[in-house]
Amino acid sequence: MPGINEKINAQRLWEYMTKENPYKCYPAWPGKEGIYESTMPPGDILRLYINDLALDTVVNKKRIFPNGSLLIKEIYTEENKLSLLTVMYKEKGFNPQGNDWYWVKYGHDGEVKLEGRVGLCIECHVGVADNDYVFTGSIKK
Repeated sequence: MPGINEKINAQRLWEYMTKENPYKCYPAWPGKEGIYESTMPPGDILRLYINDLALDTVVNKKRIFPNGSLLIKEIYTEENKLSLLTVMYKEKGFNPQGNDWYWVKYGHDGEVKLEGRVGLCIECHVGVADNDYVFTGSIKK
């Protein structure tokens, strides 16, 4: 992600994914196009966007997402209103114990709720550490 590597932070990431390279133009995870109901916590109604780096990893089953991969999950209320966004961004060297994922939870308006090495996120996702901490689908051949 150009310009973000100086020091990753949630505000800079929000600017990038909403203004510089709008995530709503990103592809969906293959097979997860549109809005769908999650089978995992928080068990909500979701829409998942991934950048091209992440898409290449998914499609070609590359086993691990490269630096710069970005996964953005919109979480909706039962009334289909955007409630939260949860983001995983791969930043080399950020958190080697957690496969270098940087986690952010935003309010619908971009307010940062959680960011960084978020224990709650890591504790849940560690169960799929062998799939690079991602639940949505296998990235292994």
